Formats: sequence, structure tokens, C-alpha cells
Amino acid sequence: MKFEKFNEVAELVGIVAIVASLVFVGLQLRQDHVFARSELGAGSFESLALLRQEMTGSEFAATYAKMLERPEQLTTAEQLQVNAYLDAAKFLIIRECYLYERGIFTECDIAVREYGPYFFGNSYAQSWWRFQSPQKLSFLPGWVNDEITGIDPEYNLKELRAIQGEH
Repeated sequence: MKFEKFNEVAELVGIVAIVASLVFVGLQLRQDHVFARSELGAGSFESLALLRQEMTGSEFAATYAKMLERPEQLTTAEQLQVNAYLDAAKFLIIRECYLYERGIFTECDIAVREYGPYFFGNSYAQSWWRFQSPQKLSFLPGWVNDEITGIDPEYNLKELRAIQGEH
């Protein structure tokens, strides 16, 4: 009788230990998921900052300004630079929307609606975007194309003029 009681207590303790360890593992996985989301979010902001910083480099700033003001005068080398820059912006948007679709991020529209105009708010970038094949954009939800093509092609110049106090 005493042995049976001990056996029952031992089984109960074992079951409690298993349940406790499963709860601990679940909490640890949840914490790891939150940490991974935070890291990915920080990576997105870092990528965005690097893209914006790239446009201020002495050589590229002149090329970018030329793209805004006189895109028809871009040399082939300058077009290659600008196209690579726009590709990086496109891949950032694709990344954000991919992570959204996987439930890791809660939204991808900020990357498109808030930051899209900075990258695609000019006539050259609009033309570049329209030139992208459906395969190159297949990772994006359909509304992204509508949003990007709906950006004012004078957005960048208007923003610069507004900062200077012109209207």
C-alpha cells in the first residue's frame, strides 16, 4: 500500500514536471519569436536608413539629383547606379511584405505608403517600376503596385521645394 502511494505521488510529480517544462518551453519559444521580430524590425529600419544615407554620398547625390531634375540626361553608368538603388528599395518592400504574409510583421503598408514616395516619387523611378516584369513583383500583394504607380511623380521635387519654403 505504501509503495502504491509512493508510485502515485511519483507519477503525479512526473506529470507536473512535464507540464511545467512544456509551459517553460512554450514561454521560451514565444520570447524567442518576439526577439526575432524585434531583430527583423531593427534590420528593416537599418536597411531603410542605409538606403537613405546612400543617396547623400557625394557621387550618388549628384546622380540622384540628376535623376530627379533631368532623368533623360543620365548616363548608362548613372542609370545602373540608380537602378541598383531602386532595386534595393524594391527588395526592402518585398522583404517587409514577405514577413507580413508569414505573420512575423503586423504590416507591410508602412514600407510602401510611408517610404515608397521617397524612393518612387519621381518620373524616372515611376518608369523604372512600370518596367519591372510581373515575375519580379510576384512576391508583392497586388495593392502594392497600385500604390507605387499612384505616387505623384513630382513628389521628391515638391518635397524639396516645400522644405526650402517654396510652394
